[in-house]
Amino acid sequence: MSDNEYKEILITLIACTVLFLVLAAIILLFLYLYQRRRFIQQQEVNELQQQFKEQSLKAQLEIQEQTFLAISQEIHDNVGQILSLAKVQINILHETERFDKPLLEATRDNIGKAMADLRDLAGSLNSDRLRNNSVHDTLFREADRINRTGTILAGVQVEGEPRELEPRKKLILCRILQECIQNCIKHAEASRISILCQYQRDAIHVLIEDNGKGFDPETVLQNGNGQGLSNIQTRVRLTGGTHHIHSLPQEGTRIQLTIPYE
Repeated sequence: MSDNEYKEILITLIACTVLFLVLAAIILLFLYLYQRRRFIQQQEVNELQQQFKEQSLKAQLEIQEQTFLAISQEIHDNVGQILSLAKVQINILHETERFDKPLLEATRDNIGKAMADLRDLAGSLNSDRLRNNSVHDTLFREADRINRTGTILAGVQVEGEPRELEPRKKLILCRILQECIQNCIKHAEASRISILCQYQRDAIHVLIEDNGKGFDPETVLQNGNGQGLSNIQTRVRLTGGTHHIHSLPQEGTRIQLTIPYE
């Protein structure tokens, strides 16, 4: 073998070795980047799962707080007034010298109504009530609470075959709905709230409309006054759903929510 042939073979071996090392380095770099990307993605998934758990717990506590406030108001505005009226009727019966059967029956009916209202309120304190009830049951209960105030007319319409959401998603969705309704009551100056609950094939769709004064969502968020809107956005994202808020000054507000069942 001549020196030239030996040099050519040596150069070829060196080139192949260098090429192999370069390819190996590229493969290792790709593996490293792939593993790093998977690690980052897994971290993001874990963070989302942790946020989801925290939001579901926070939503449960907020729903309980909202329930307590509603019960307090109901006892003050309704049960308290009925019992006060019954007390007046009993005083009249005590002071009168004759037996007044109609007044006695009216007193009995008022006490019975107060007891029925208290039973309903006690039932609302049951933590299993929200888990056992559907989303539209919660909406009907919220509408009934609003209508009892006599200031806003609320209506609920249900379409489709009812299906159950994953329990923690349902907690978060119910809190989102409560927050949307509370915003209508506190800020919209509306006289009417319409709620459409549609059970679609893969997701539940809820549309909340009011005839209030409306607002500019982008301006509210930019000014840092949209904590409620930010909460809605964050919670919808954690459920894997979507939302759309359409509102213009003096044209009311439409809030659309779509949350997948699983």
